[in-house]
Amino acid sequence: MDAFNKYDFDNDEKYKAYLKTIELPSGDNEQARMRVKGRYYKKNVDPEFDLSLLTSTNMPKSGAARTFASHTSSGAAAGASAGSGYTPRPPPPSQAPPPPPRYGAAGSGTYGSVTAQRRLFFMHIGMLLLGVLAVVPFLPYSRTAYVYLMRLSIMTLGYKIYLQHGLPTFRPLSMIMVWVQRVMPTSDFLQLITAFSFSAQPPLMLVAAPLLVLAAYHAAAYCAAHFAGQPLWQRFGSRVHAVMLRKQADALMLNACCEVGTAGVLLLQLLTPARSLLTLMFYAQILKLKLHVPDSAPQHRQVWRKIDEVTLPYRVRAPALERFIQMAVRWFMSVPGAQ
Repeated sequence: MDAFNKYDFDNDEKYKAYLKTIELPSGDNEQARMRVKGRYYKKNVDPEFDLSLLTSTNMPKSGAARTFASHTSSGAAAGASAGSGYTPRPPPPSQAPPPPPRYGAAGSGTYGSVTAQRRLFFMHIGMLLLGVLAVVPFLPYSRTAYVYLMRLSIMTLGYKIYLQHGLPTFRPLSMIMVWVQRVMPTSDFLQLITAFSFSAQPPLMLVAAPLLVLAAYHAAAYCAAHFAGQPLWQRFGSRVHAVMLRKQADALMLNACCEVGTAGVLLLQLLTPARSLLTLMFYAQILKLKLHVPDSAPQHRQVWRKIDEVTLPYRVRAPALERFIQMAVRWFMSVPGAQ
């Protein structure tokens, strides 16, 4: 093996001519290149050379291999899903949850003037009240409360989009698409589309939960900004708000689990009279966008990665089903709008 490692392949004209007769793999595949060198060396230099010596442990490490070895911790994290063929895109650089909504006096917050912020606060309080009526079982008006929760959510989210991005300009018409492209990658827009999609569907608490969680955080942020000097808030509210801020990452993960779980419910409903293939296809588009939007991508990728790890032992027993699953994975991981 020492003689093989010391052999000067770079200055061997016959070896260079041999390379022109074969097709080397694309990329920096060092192991394949070493096998090519081994076959040439055995044929033209040392017929007794043992090709089995060309293993990954005996081969000299290239720069790329050394780089890979220095990142074994990140490679091990991806190893659990390697057997399934699912290769998730790396999450956005920042894994920290997005900052809480900003409210402030004299229009210093994200949502415009104090009047606009107060209006938005009462909308969120209304969502929470309707959510209580819709979630608590056996109440006579729970279904009606759910419908009004979806409608009020549409109004609230639309108003938030208006406060942050204004109305679209209709002249020239191309400006409409500019406005749509600006608001589409926002969590408010995707939540609005979700609420609109399920406003005429039977009540589904997995859809309502993320809306209520976001409403609670917005209402608490408003109170923290405008009632900070009130004794009641200082005694009780500030403590609750501090806990909510510490648990914000968990709340976002809960939202992601509910959103992915909604797709599972819609998939199971295909076996029942309540099936709606159109709703499932439309919601799949929403989930695909959430997988690439910075506000929701880290949480959604974690949920899908966990699902992949849990279901992998069962999927390997059904290769035919696995092919369809991998087609869906490739579609989900493709970037929307990319050429």
